[in-house]
Amino acid sequence: MPPAIELRHISKTFTERNWKTFLFRKPPSTKALDNISLTVDKGEIMGLLGPNGAGKTTLIKILATLVTPDEGSGSIAGNSLIEQTSAIRDKIGLVNTNDRTFYWRLTGRENLVFFATLYNLTGAVKKKQIEKVLELTEMQDQADLRFMSYSAGQKQRLSIARAMLSEPEILLLDEATSSLDPITTRKLLNFTKKTLARKEQKTIIWCTHNLHEADEICDRLTILHLGRILHSGSPESIKTLLNQKMRYALMVDTLHRNLEQQDDFELISKKNSSHLTCHIAILQKDIPLLLRTLSNDGVNVFECAPIDQPLETAFNELIARHSSSQRP
Repeated sequence: MPPAIELRHISKTFTERNWKTFLFRKPPSTKALDNISLTVDKGEIMGLLGPNGAGKTTLIKILATLVTPDEGSGSIAGNSLIEQTSAIRDKIGLVNTNDRTFYWRLTGRENLVFFATLYNLTGAVKKKQIEKVLELTEMQDQADLRFMSYSAGQKQRLSIARAMLSEPEILLLDEATSSLDPITTRKLLNFTKKTLARKEQKTIIWCTHNLHEADEICDRLTILHLGRILHSGSPESIKTLLNQKMRYALMVDTLHRNLEQQDDFELISKKNSSHLTCHIAILQKDIPLLLRTLSNDGVNVFECAPIDQPLETAFNELIARHSSSQRP
């Protein structure tokens, strides 16, 4: 099966133009994207991560056909990114946090009627599709309330409902949880993963600054920095990318010098327990030898398990290493 999204060597440069640059000097330019190649499979949630200025928003706009790349090619839902932009727009739905794109004095349903007309939906088909997206986003009870009375979570759900009117194959969600409280965020994450991606089989680009939600919701992550892809892979692969040594938790009945000599040794005391737990950093391939040594010296090992490294730690270290490599 061909990928839902495939980008090949995409680059985009923006040039600053004003009267000063026109009269006195060459206008400065910023390379927002530099040789980006990326594939996303059908039904996959791909997270876009990166600090401010990394190129995330530019990439989203290119995928939405709002910006044309200077170089490169690609396909979205089987259509050429350069030559078939109209066909692509029928296949994608863009969700952002801009409330100004709705009419505040209209109800949620009236807003959807207006935007459905822009999608060339008419008559019974339009009515049926509006009811479907309201049910899908669980907005039936709020549909006839004015948009101005909606909470942030309801506004976001209506944004998703609007994006779903055209039955898109691909959803682009840009900072979808930025204005939501923790409870509403949790509901939206569950809805996106269980309903949109798994049940409806939508391909989703999830652009976010929140590393915890990216770790939870995304099947794969793409980290952008200074317009380039630093890494693309599963959250687990990013966590283990930088450190050859992984952290492990061992539960033993007594300490051993081979444990205390390991990197980042930390003794975790437990009350009312005859077992001791310690944390160490060690190469994965050296674990069998360590366990044999402990066993031969009479140490009982009750548990040996890797400790999950926070995505934020790996992300920050990856960005820091790349930034230092760019310094003259």
